[in-house]
Amino acid sequence: MHPQTDTPFIERTQRVPRPIVQGGSTIPLQVRNAKTESLATKGFSLSDLSVLPILSKPIIEDGSSVDIKALASLMVDATRNFSGNIDDWRFSASDSLDDLILRCANRLKERARIDHIEVLREDADLRLVLKRHIGNRSTVYCIPLRPVMPLRWKNPMLFDILMSFIKSLPYINLFHTGEDRVDWLWEYLFEEEAYHRKNGSVFGNCNSVRFFGRYQKLFDEYEPQDWKFLLLKYRPRKPLHKGIKELLSKADTIDFRVPFRIGTRDAYESMFEHWESFLIVDDADSEFTRSYIEMLNECSNEYDIISAYELTTVEKGNLQPFEEGSTYKLNRLEEFLTDLNELLRLL
Repeated sequence: MHPQTDTPFIERTQRVPRPIVQGGSTIPLQVRNAKTESLATKGFSLSDLSVLPILSKPIIEDGSSVDIKALASLMVDATRNFSGNIDDWRFSASDSLDDLILRCANRLKERARIDHIEVLREDADLRLVLKRHIGNRSTVYCIPLRPVMPLRWKNPMLFDILMSFIKSLPYINLFHTGEDRVDWLWEYLFEEEAYHRKNGSVFGNCNSVRFFGRYQKLFDEYEPQDWKFLLLKYRPRKPLHKGIKELLSKADTIDFRVPFRIGTRDAYESMFEHWESFLIVDDADSEFTRSYIEMLNECSNEYDIISAYELTTVEKGNLQPFEEGSTYKLNRLEEFLTDLNELLRLL
């Protein structure tokens, strides 16, 4: 059944830009085998760290207001901290600060596995963002709501457990219309549905529109409960329900916020963040999901969609270590969501 004709259109808050796709593509979460791996800031980059330690070409062109001496000092601090003692380095009278910076960059690549260095300037202060590549980010991990909703009548306790758990996740959802991308998609989908209805034609993919009209209020007004407490009391009989309980009992060991600490390759002006690859949807194969994935592809270029990095910052007197085990945490999260998807598809 179509939603009522007086369903209000979602107001456009900001049209999402759509640059030409340059390569790479995002795909929905596949069954089994999840392997994926992104902060965007302004600055310039030392992207090619395979350069020789000494180059005559200056890193910073004439006219730059960056303090080259301060940058060299930061690079030395970073090199000492992440790659060990450099007191045995020897220099000739012809060596410049540019040479020192490139030598540090090469050492960081070889000894500290640094793949990308972002140089940021805030007023007179400089900051380095050091990044280690941890994999590709071409998979969108969707948590589907469609199989959960019928449990409201079939299995109320399991419904409360799953709804409360899903609402506790830090990711945007299809009812999160205050988020620009989600708002833009719904406006497009509602306009398509209204156009076909007006012209007496069939909108072949209106299930997402129907789902929105049917469940938005329920989802928004649902008060999450303590799903962990409910899970302890839950005594499932069916093997599928037992599998869901067993999986959710491991949720405390999963870091659901790790995607927010994964960065992209900022120099390529990423238009979306790694955490936007995690989304609560109506169904993994729905029109909403396909449109969202298409939009991520169109808002990205080859580097955005493929490269994901763990990162840390270096400031004068403040060198932050890399977070331990972020790749492992991300892989465990992806495996957990893959398993959850497989179980929900069987409901």
